[in-house]
Amino acid sequence: MNDKRRNVRPAARAVSVRRAAAAVTAFALALASWQARADWVRVSSSQQSVFYIDSKKSPRVGDNVMIWVLRNHKAMQASQSLMVRSSKDQIEVDCAGRRIRRIFSSDHGRPMGEGPMLHSEHGPMSWNGVPPNSTVSRIVDVACANT
Repeated sequence: MNDKRRNVRPAARAVSVRRAAAAVTAFALALASWQARADWVRVSSSQQSVFYIDSKKSPRVGDNVMIWVLRNHKAMQASQSLMVRSSKDQIEVDCAGRRIRRIFSSDHGRPMGEGPMLHSEHGPMSWNGVPPNSTVSRIVDVACANT
């Protein structure tokens, strides 16, 4: 009987490992497809870029909300010794404190966050105050409205 138990356990472990790997793969694919299907809403523009926010916001946790921001550059921009056309940032917004911090950032060679990721940075970074009457202020206003 002990021999049978020993033979079953490795098989059960292999099934568990395969299930865990499948779950991780499914999560990664879901995240990738979510980012690809983001509903970008134009928020602001500057001489160099147009700024969009994903209309699908995460629920608030206290005074904070997580958002995705897309910077679509009007022309190629130099970033980290690369030429990029767009950048996507995951940002945590403190609505009550009017401050933000970047959680994740990626640069892309094609418009609207398309194409392969050329560079990325993972955070969280430090908190930064939001200057009044700025593009960031407009993004915070939109992110914190109706959440």
